[in-house]
Amino acid sequence: MRRPLSVFTILLALVVGLSHVPLATAGRNAGGNYSVYPRVVATVIAVEPRGLAAIQTREGATYEVLKGTTWRVGDTVECEYAARWRVRWQALDCRKTS
Repeated sequence: MRRPLSVFTILLALVVGLSHVPLATAGRNAGGNYSVYPRVVATVIAVEPRGLAAIQTREGATYEVLKGTTWRVGDTVECEYAARWRVRWQALDCRKTS
């Protein structure tokens, strides 16, 4: 007599538990992690030993960002504002263009 009730309870728990999976994974690749700010083109002006680089935009603004492995002083980089950042040097996501 208890067997149908326990099977129903297990099936109900599975349905309720799995119904939240699409909601939890929807934000990962749904396109919500993009920036509304324009891209920044800058020149590397200093490479620091701790994995950071100083860059300067054409307008004269300077930023400190995480450097790429092949960056050298004088290289041109293109940066996008990161949608989520915790510290100042992670605000821009940069890639070398030249």
